Amino acid sequence: MARRLRLHPMGGEVALAAACGAAVALLILAGMHKLGTTGGLFAPLALPLLLVLLANPLWMTTAVVGAIVVLEGPDFGLFSFGAGIYSHRTLLNVLVALVVLSVAIELVRARRRLWIPQALRIPLGLLLAAIAVGAITSHSSGVSFLTAIRAENVLIYLLLLPIAIANLDLEREQVVRMLQGWIALGALKGLLGVIEVAAHLGVPIEGQQTLTYYEPTANWIVMISMLAVLAAALSGYRPPLWMLVSAPLLVASLVLSYRRSFWIGSVLGAVLVAILALSPSRRRILIPAVVFIAAAFWLADSVNLEAESQSPTQSPIVHRIESLEPSKLTSNVEDRYRLDERANVLAAIGRNPIAGAGLFAEWSASTRPLPIEHEGGRLYVHFDALWFWFKLGILGLLAYLSLLAGTALLSWRVWHSGREPLTRAYGLACLCGVAGLAVIETTGSFTGVDTRFTILLAAQIGGLALLARRASTPDAAPAPAPAEVQPAWLRLPAR
Repeated sequence: MARRLRLHPMGGEVALAAACGAAVALLILAGMHKLGTTGGLFAPLALPLLLVLLANPLWMTTAVVGAIVVLEGPDFGLFSFGAGIYSHRTLLNVLVALVVLSVAIELVRARRRLWIPQALRIPLGLLLAAIAVGAITSHSSGVSFLTAIRAENVLIYLLLLPIAIANLDLEREQVVRMLQGWIALGALKGLLGVIEVAAHLGVPIEGQQTLTYYEPTANWIVMISMLAVLAAALSGYRPPLWMLVSAPLLVASLVLSYRRSFWIGSVLGAVLVAILALSPSRRRILIPAVVFIAAAFWLADSVNLEAESQSPTQSPIVHRIESLEPSKLTSNVEDRYRLDERANVLAAIGRNPIAGAGLFAEWSASTRPLPIEHEGGRLYVHFDALWFWFKLGILGLLAYLSLLAGTALLSWRVWHSGREPLTRAYGLACLCGVAGLAVIETTGSFTGVDTRFTILLAAQIGGLALLARRASTPDAAPAPAPAEVQPAWLRLPAR
């Protein structure tokens, strides 16, 4: 009788180890081919790290949003090694998709139903319809549907990220740490911005100084963090010492950014925070709040985008403040350009106010001649509401306005119903920050246009929806899914 050949028990382990080694070697070779020697050597670490992050959507969200906040563009002199991430649209699409996928995996694993915040249903529905109209309009102009949809990727971030983050399952301690982390990130950005100016590594401004941040993302998180610290201090909550110490850094970073639209938005937000936090009656604050918002809109509309020549002894900050004088509105070529641009865009909208002109359309200088031309300038609009209207039609305008209104409503609910003092302060800061954002975006288009800013704002909206939902429901641990449907690699770590 023939003897059966039996493998030694160690033989299977050796074969498995050899297969894994071969797979790792192939992964290294592929990584070296695509990413270079250094990237190839670290490529095998990406897969297990990715699996760990997918198993915990909070970690995945924190990693992606944190990277977007921390990594600055090429104009920032400090730590600009990560600026290349923004030149690869596919990489950003993958990062956002991983956040959405990780939340979807948790919903399936825990057998929880997808929740869409009521305050965002109309805005996101309008945005989805506007995206479809934009793709159809662009296709009718000779652009393929695939190209049109790829061009709308930033708008898709605004559509998917708030829903994904709103469905995170967080406990009270995690919520507090999340808000503290937001303010800490703002303080870190403020500190790095001040160091940037002190080391003269930033973008030059007014011919003799450098600025902290020109891009809107860092200025926005610094602005909201500053408003949150102010709201916490005025509402009776005793902020930790590190928050109070960070306040001067936040203010200095905003001032030294020389972004006058953010100056106006920050001052408006701070005034509204003070009025809302200190007033015992909600009705009495309505008229002064409306007056301050209207004044901010009027002042933002008269902001000089570029400054005139100044005397060598004059401080850039003083010169920037003086340039806010409305009488200087038409004294600069860039200001005239902005006014002429607006007139031409309104004329272009008037020719097709319902469907819009499509994402690839350029407005023409048919109404007013331009004093100066900018490369790609006719694809851009220095007024976000008009950008949405021109590119996506009337549905785009309604989507933009309703998204701001929905964000303000969520902020109001968090402020009124939050269970922790810091949560209520953050809700008030976001409520007043939305009013400031509406003013800021009359001089520049960020929401739905700037990639980094849109990702951060979408994450912030989702976080507000999560806080509002938690404030309206009692604390209760969700029932875990049966063990047999939870693969080991999907199980969340014990809390």
